[in-house]
Amino acid sequence: MPEEPSGLLQTPVLSGGRVERVVERQLGRPPRGLASVAALCPHGCPAVVETTPYLEDGTPFPTLFYLTCPSAVARVSTVEEEGGVEQFRAWVRADTGVEGAFRRLTSLYKARRRELYESRRGSAQDGVGEGAEPGAGGFDPEPDGLPRDGLRVLEAGIGGPVEPKRASCLHAYSGAVLAVLGEWGAGRRDGVSPAEEEHWRTFLASLGELWCTEARCRAFEHVAGRRAAIDVGTNSVRLLVADVREVGGRRWPDPVVRRAEVTRLGEGVDSETPALSEVAMARTRAAVDRYVEEARDQGAEHTTLFATSAARRAKNGTEFISSLGRYHRIAAGVLSGELEAALAYSGATLDVPGEAVLLDVGGGSTELVRGVPQGQGLRARSLDLGCVSLTEAFVHEDPPTAGERGRVREQALALLEPLADAFGGAETLVAVAGTATTLACLSLGLSTYDAYVVHLTMLNRGQVTAQLERLASLTLAERAALPCMQTGRADVIVAGAEIILAAMDALGYNLVLVSERDILDGVILATQ
Repeated sequence: MPEEPSGLLQTPVLSGGRVERVVERQLGRPPRGLASVAALCPHGCPAVVETTPYLEDGTPFPTLFYLTCPSAVARVSTVEEEGGVEQFRAWVRADTGVEGAFRRLTSLYKARRRELYESRRGSAQDGVGEGAEPGAGGFDPEPDGLPRDGLRVLEAGIGGPVEPKRASCLHAYSGAVLAVLGEWGAGRRDGVSPAEEEHWRTFLASLGELWCTEARCRAFEHVAGRRAAIDVGTNSVRLLVADVREVGGRRWPDPVVRRAEVTRLGEGVDSETPALSEVAMARTRAAVDRYVEEARDQGAEHTTLFATSAARRAKNGTEFISSLGRYHRIAAGVLSGELEAALAYSGATLDVPGEAVLLDVGGGSTELVRGVPQGQGLRARSLDLGCVSLTEAFVHEDPPTAGERGRVREQALALLEPLADAFGGAETLVAVAGTATTLACLSLGLSTYDAYVVHLTMLNRGQVTAQLERLASLTLAERAALPCMQTGRADVIVAGAEIILAAMDALGYNLVLVSERDILDGVILATQ
């Protein structure tokens, strides 16, 4: 029989808001109804959390002790798959002492559920007396004053059934036993016999080794905070919510959510009409509103809104972005070309070793950035060369004609070829943004877009050419139906792909590395 777990009474390595962040990373979602950490693993990280019987909206939550340790969850799942539930039932049925021990555990469990309910109900009543809405403190009562389930959740047993002989979930029993023998149970085990404790420890030992050896969750200790960045570009609005880790002296954005939506803010913006249209601003405002709300729902402690080419060129661009910042009470502004280049480079090359040149094809402009050796800064150029602007200028047929494509390529090469000395010859050409990531997705043959698979995909000139020819041969409707095609990108991707191919040819690169990291990562890192 395996030895019982040790180290459950250590002090947590984390405290305050960091506990919630660690539990969120363990679960892969924000914890619901979190009341306390009920047990720690031998490394001092949360292993079991205690949850309230009702969530904030009054929804009953049936599990008091929730097992969060990924290693323990995986181990218990294996035991269940191997028939562990039925073996546990048989053990309880065969020994009245064991049955009594788990009945005692169930009584402690139910008493605590009612204690939590009474405590939260009292807080809610106090809040109502001070002018709060009914249901404050986590309860949404029916007209009879009871929660919607009539308190049935308080009478449920561990994992549902009250009788341990009818147990249905070893995860629930594992969490309850770890809690009562761990931090939660300190001071609550009065009246519990040594024999009962021994049965609980025997149960834990029967599960095998629950804990990892490398203290995986300690990595979450280095999360400095959750940040969000929203990029308002010429063609699309993009969101990144990320946890900033501090590892080995470096800060590192660990993505939680990435989103993108085509809004065409720069539609029609040119030298003759240097203003954002009301329709384009309305589309963009709606996307920003949704992304700010999502960032807050995801627990971002700071959100930065920034805009680039279209807002820089438009006479009303700065005021539009500033008004969004004022409305949402977040930091907002239009980046200069130099700052855009620096932030894009710092984000895109985070996990690219060696000397790199960044190629960022946007809707209204294309940025080229190169790191200068010996820490001498960056060399950057912003070109009036974008997938939206070139499409509007030269592409009018569906599918595009050879002549239209030729004019796009001619314009791109005319601006890129003079830059060969400044931006050619680096170890790696790194391409970011929607055109590049879509080409990678299509080349990989993915049925749905997967950022983790796309990130750091290397494409050769032949692969880029093949996808360009494929896209150019399709109608707009056929391109839009491709599995990797983001809504709103199908009509501009041919021009975007022509720019990437022209950049490879003009600058002398046969390979391009596609990165999911970009200016959003750079802005997250720059946020204090």
